[in-house]
Amino acid sequence: MPARKYYCDYCDKQFQDTPADRKRHVQGIQHQQAKARWYDSFNQHHQQIPNPPLCFHFLNTGFCRYAHSCKYLHPVPNNAIHPSPIVSTPSPGNVVGVSLGNLPPSLQPPPEAGYPHLPFVDWG
Repeated sequence: MPARKYYCDYCDKQFQDTPADRKRHVQGIQHQQAKARWYDSFNQHHQQIPNPPLCFHFLNTGFCRYAHSCKYLHPVPNNAIHPSPIVSTPSPGNVVGVSLGNLPPSLQPPPEAGYPHLPFVDWG
């Protein structure tokens, strides 16, 4: 059976996946510098741009696989703990470009008057 390979995203390198090789790689100065550059690129991006562009994937799906590491802005709804840095006062029914009319029925809020009562059917 051939030896498994390990690919390091930070360094863009591939090597044999053994505990000793992985430990040597992770402790190496090149890996540590590449990892530091990777994380610094996100911090510098948010520091350089006062209003970073919105993450369209997060806006469309409500999820981003990069989470807090994403270089784009993830807007926070008004009922969250932290206020949104880009929206001062959203209009009702429209939070950061997502209107309630665009949501599927299962995600829309209930009607103000409540749901209509279902007819009673006597099966007996």
